Amino acid sequence: MTPVCYHTFCRKCVVSYTETRPEAISAKSLLCPFCRKMTKVANSNRPVEEWAQEVKPSFLIQGLLDSFAPCSQGTNNCNFCDEDGETTPANAWCVECNVSLCDGCLKAHRSIPATRHHDVSDLSRDVKVKTRRKPMCKEHPDQRMQFYCKDCKKLQCQSCCILYHRKCEPIVSLESVLPEMQNTLQTVQQKLEAYLATSNTRLAKKEAKCTEINENKSSLQSQVRSGTQAAIDLIKKKERQLLEQIDDVTEKQIGQLKGDMKREEMARQMIRQHSELLGRALESESDVDICEMYLWSESKEAATVCVPESGMEDVSGGKACFIHDRHLMCEKLNDLHLGVIDIIVEDAFDSPSTAVLYDTVDIQAEDDEKKPNAFDVAVFVVDNTDTIVVTDRENKCVKSFYKRNKKSCQSKLEVQSAPLRIANLNNNKMAVTLPNTKKIIIVEVKPELVLQSSISTRQRHVGLTSLTPTTLAAGSLDPPCVDILDMAGNGLRTLDPVTDGGRLVSDRSFLSTTRQGNILVFGSGYGAGRVLCLTPHGDVVFRYRPKQLNPFPRGITETNTEHILVIDRRAKCVIQLSASGTFVREVLTSRDGITSPHGLYLSESQHLYVIDDDCLKIYRFTRNN
Repeated sequence: MTPVCYHTFCRKCVVSYTETRPEAISAKSLLCPFCRKMTKVANSNRPVEEWAQEVKPSFLIQGLLDSFAPCSQGTNNCNFCDEDGETTPANAWCVECNVSLCDGCLKAHRSIPATRHHDVSDLSRDVKVKTRRKPMCKEHPDQRMQFYCKDCKKLQCQSCCILYHRKCEPIVSLESVLPEMQNTLQTVQQKLEAYLATSNTRLAKKEAKCTEINENKSSLQSQVRSGTQAAIDLIKKKERQLLEQIDDVTEKQIGQLKGDMKREEMARQMIRQHSELLGRALESESDVDICEMYLWSESKEAATVCVPESGMEDVSGGKACFIHDRHLMCEKLNDLHLGVIDIIVEDAFDSPSTAVLYDTVDIQAEDDEKKPNAFDVAVFVVDNTDTIVVTDRENKCVKSFYKRNKKSCQSKLEVQSAPLRIANLNNNKMAVTLPNTKKIIIVEVKPELVLQSSISTRQRHVGLTSLTPTTLAAGSLDPPCVDILDMAGNGLRTLDPVTDGGRLVSDRSFLSTTRQGNILVFGSGYGAGRVLCLTPHGDVVFRYRPKQLNPFPRGITETNTEHILVIDRRAKCVIQLSASGTFVREVLTSRDGITSPHGLYLSESQHLYVIDDDCLKIYRFTRNN
């Protein structure tokens, strides 16, 4: 099938893609998977899977289909003989007449002056039959479309020229314009081939990148294993040291005990001998023996015959033990820093690149009472899925758009007054300003939006950015200044730089935090609009004044390499500045489809989200070779 954009797809592919886009279903239209243009269907009451049946192939595709038909339909038998009711094998094919011929009809065909010089192919040999489709008029099926109307840019038969094109001036024969058409087609073909060559180069680079990523994966895995093995080796070494220490302590204790046991055994033997001598003296009843043994027992020698007391004490002494705190060990192992896996994303803005419209998101919610008027956008990664969040001033709500089970979903958080700016606090929390009620709300992105808390402030803060995990920088309109707030809304200090007799920036609607911890402010000011870079204490790092004398500021952010992107709505462009605040280039202009930019966000994947009128456009960037 061929939609209105003339991109050709099979019906199944277009229907499958349309079913995943709620905006196409609600618009009762088929969505082109390539350019996302919508093709209205006449009978939208039918099931979606039947919508594609109403879209017919283009004239070109149908022509290609028809060009294959003659070879498969009528080359077996002679067409003229078939009309006479006879079945005669065909031996030739006339490209001009688009008919198959037997030998007899071929002779007659060649004898007629009008067909004598027609291009005829021999079917008896193994050759390819050339077919040339003759465009026949649908309204007048018996007439060929031999004329081309340059006013209407249509092929016409003679009757259609007389009936419908009498007022058209440049009606020429098809043969006269065919060379010009062929030249145009050759030029287009060359452009397409050049595009294919460029596409092949890009694909080759992407394939090489895939190979590089896989090789890097193996290298990273090897490094992780090496680091882990180093930690294991260190643990094994400590294990060996402890085991050796146990062996040393044990051998020392056992050696000491064995020495004490030997000395005690020798003492026991000596005591046993003296005990036996005393027993014999008593048994002999000899006065001399009894007297000698008595004198010995009273001597100093007898007093030394005893078991060593030191040996007795050692037997009851301490033993070696292993002091081990399992809980402390687990904590240490949990804190063991083997390394961190991080993704180094090349900054698309670090070198010349081309913007490509990647996707368009309809920010109209199902139950919106008014047309959306989005002011800011942010993207959160929740459960490995990008969740887009926008503030809608007109419907007084914050919206999130995400996919779940491959289906598009949305969430809506209604608030007290028109929400304006978003500040990312962490992976799934954000702060949103409600200036009309002097509040800042904290919202959790699950990806459904859940209100966590509300902070009351003294001023009507519009611009907002997260300065540190515990502080916010908020831009106030009256008085015009930047307030540093804690998470309870208390003012820590006020930044109000003044120069040349006037405030540098009087509209503090758009703030952003740099990687250096400074504050970017984009707004109108004394004499002209400008971008300011301020330290958290109010010192001016740099100032940039756009080319436009009265720019219309509508958003500011920073890239991975500290370049700065700002929106000038009046000039309908996104401008890139260097880290020092000098002009680099225009990243997006009206040539890229930007009509009324109003808020932007650069994701970690280098996709630029831009609010444009009542929709959100997502751009990706390809490096220029």
